[in-house]
Amino acid sequence: MRASGILLPVFSLPSECGIGCFSKEAYTFIDKLAEAGQKYWQILPIGHTGGWYSPYQPLSCFAVDPMFIDPLTLRDKGLLSDPDISELSLIRNLKAADPQRVDYESLLPVREKALRKAFAAFMDGSGAADNGVSKKDQFDSFCKENASWLDDYAMFCAFSVYFRTKDWSLWSDGIRMREKDSLKQLKDSQKENILFFKWAQFEAYREWMKIVEHAHSKGVEIIGDIPIYAAYESADCWAEPRLFQLGDDLLPNAVAGCPPDAFAPEGQIWGNPLYTWKQHRKTGYDWWIRRLRQDFKLYDVIRLDHMRGFEAYFSIPADSETALTGEWEKGPGMSFFRAVRSKLPGARFIAEDLGYITPKVNRLIKRTGLPGMKVLQFAFDSDGANPYLPENITEHCVIYTGTHDNDTTKGWYLSLDAQKKKHITAYLRKWAGADSGKSAKAPEFGSAQAAVALVNLAFMSRADTCIVPMQDFLMAGTEARINTPGTVGENWRWRMKKGDFTVELASYISELTKETDRLPR
Repeated sequence: MRASGILLPVFSLPSECGIGCFSKEAYTFIDKLAEAGQKYWQILPIGHTGGWYSPYQPLSCFAVDPMFIDPLTLRDKGLLSDPDISELSLIRNLKAADPQRVDYESLLPVREKALRKAFAAFMDGSGAADNGVSKKDQFDSFCKENASWLDDYAMFCAFSVYFRTKDWSLWSDGIRMREKDSLKQLKDSQKENILFFKWAQFEAYREWMKIVEHAHSKGVEIIGDIPIYAAYESADCWAEPRLFQLGDDLLPNAVAGCPPDAFAPEGQIWGNPLYTWKQHRKTGYDWWIRRLRQDFKLYDVIRLDHMRGFEAYFSIPADSETALTGEWEKGPGMSFFRAVRSKLPGARFIAEDLGYITPKVNRLIKRTGLPGMKVLQFAFDSDGANPYLPENITEHCVIYTGTHDNDTTKGWYLSLDAQKKKHITAYLRKWAGADSGKSAKAPEFGSAQAAVALVNLAFMSRADTCIVPMQDFLMAGTEARINTPGTVGENWRWRMKKGDFTVELASYISELTKETDRLPR
């Protein structure tokens, strides 16, 4: 069934407190999606971010990032005061010259201070009961239901504060090696901190689940995104080191990355520890099943990041300075997907099958039956056999103008040389039926025209599902790019302005959706 949606990270939502979060603006965005006839809201991972604020370097593959907790919701629950909110709101003005950027460095310390105030108020009994059930009873139930991951996650976060580093290789030997007596002693001394991190998960989950409930009431489904790898500095790696390729010293033997490609001529070192797939297979992929089952509480559909890695993964020696020394190693293949299908029947996935794709990867994707991804910005780099050209795209896939790793379509078009622009202009005119036989002489599209044309092309394509980044509907340039692969420091920061998703824009998207037979049924 044909459908469409919009890609927008949660952190890119407008808000009054410095970063998009689980606030009223999330509800407003969902309402606008429904008005625009959209079936899906696709987001980036909402896990607890680690290094460089990347959602693909999570501190836990189960936890939700506490920075998405809405301070105004906490105020409405009686857990924060108006002065607390005023203090938070100052953060948005610290970089007034660029209000559409998340200032993580200034935001996070103040956000944690507010959360600890709210936690203290919660433990003091502030806030009303919910449907006759006390908040503390609900909290206790949440902790029991999620103990399999929550206990280790909360300890990891609390111990990171105690040792002043998330790099657990630098912790004391007893805690690093999880010796029973050492763990008990530190757990007892950090009891309050551990409880705080559990409460933050309780609050984050509750707020997000209410947003999901609202989305469903509007006929909107959530497409989530899960990183294939955990970070080394994560609760997962510390708690279950046997599942990762670590040496006797508990340091990585090899790390993840990718070989040279269009994004990075020298390849990329991601730094994540690689899985010991043999051990996962012995357990029936129990850790993965638990992870996916938890994720399907949060999302309706899951985009499987780096699908290529399930067939074969790129292994780089941990001491290498470049990815050029890496080699391909065999992944779990169909045994993984058979286990998932057995334990999670009916689970819906999108395979992120971009990058270096071999015939073996294509065969694996075909055997799984999962829809892959097609990106229009990649369609004009070769000849007529390019798999991303609309005429080569079949129904069973999800088409995008670009992803979070691409420039915006407007920015992408502006970066092209004159010859490439002429080629793309001629193609887009012909596809739109505007080719009078003189397209080679016709003026090339402006960047806004090209962006509109590519969006229209995506909607008109045969792909069952069409997802367009919000920036492309806003005609935003490179300043709105989410991530530049292979770089750190300035990524994951763009924010949409309040009021950008206008009634007129929703009406335009709705008409386009109707004309291309993608309205929800």
